[in-house]
Amino acid sequence: MEVVVSATSLGATVTGVDLSVAVDDDEAAEIRALLDDRGVLAFPGQHLDDDGLKRVAAMWAEPQPHPVVEFLGGSDVIGVVFNDADHPPASGGDSAFHTDYSFCAEIPDVAVLRSVTAPPVGGATTWSDAVAACGSLDPELRDRLLTLRAHHDPGPRFLLEMEVRLGAELAARTDERFGSGSEHPIIATHPRTGSELLFVNAGYTRSIVGLSDAESTQLLDRLLGAFDDPDTTFEHRWSEGDVVIWDEHRTVHRGPDDFAPHARELHRCTAGRRAPQPIAG
Repeated sequence: MEVVVSATSLGATVTGVDLSVAVDDDEAAEIRALLDDRGVLAFPGQHLDDDGLKRVAAMWAEPQPHPVVEFLGGSDVIGVVFNDADHPPASGGDSAFHTDYSFCAEIPDVAVLRSVTAPPVGGATTWSDAVAACGSLDPELRDRLLTLRAHHDPGPRFLLEMEVRLGAELAARTDERFGSGSEHPIIATHPRTGSELLFVNAGYTRSIVGLSDAESTQLLDRLLGAFDDPDTTFEHRWSEGDVVIWDEHRTVHRGPDDFAPHARELHRCTAGRRAPQPIAG
């Protein structure tokens, strides 16, 4: 295994590993430790199928279906992200930093993407380091945030997307289940490393509980700005066959809308899930 670590606080590119076959216990342990250290791992040119994708995700925990799929009685753990000239990315959607499904009580532990079709231009995914973002806060603000929680919900775009995908009746049921969102600690502890991390995101965090609208907006803007430091981000430009694994607690990520009219297809599998936990004491 050869590892090239990013110049930032996040990310590494890994070669010399064939993820299309089951890795042995020692190699799996090395990959898990590397993810805890770097947060995002890129494996170029793996060319997995969906069974291989599930096998990689299972190195951490049981693969899980999308919460909406599960709510509607489905069990498929593979999600497809596809856009082309006739199916452009939703405006303002995944192009904002987000943590997958943070509008739910629990979030995935790990996510894995494989590239099926990569556009010739654009299409890169960017991750930002939530542990570094937390560490950038001044101590007085950090102490205040320990007492606060934030409200996360899927936003108005969610119902419209569900109506397109599911029809009006199922969309209404889904919105009733997920539309009200969840509350989470603003500073959480990483479930494996114990590191403190900033748990807010531009995609789903709507307000800080107990603050006025003006104060909530001002504080959230300040916190979200902590993710924009180029020294704490990692960008991956996709090629067909690439695999990227990332820690959903350690990072936020965003997908682009800069590759039209070209096609871009990624298959995703998440593994494990748990509620973000506040700092003890």
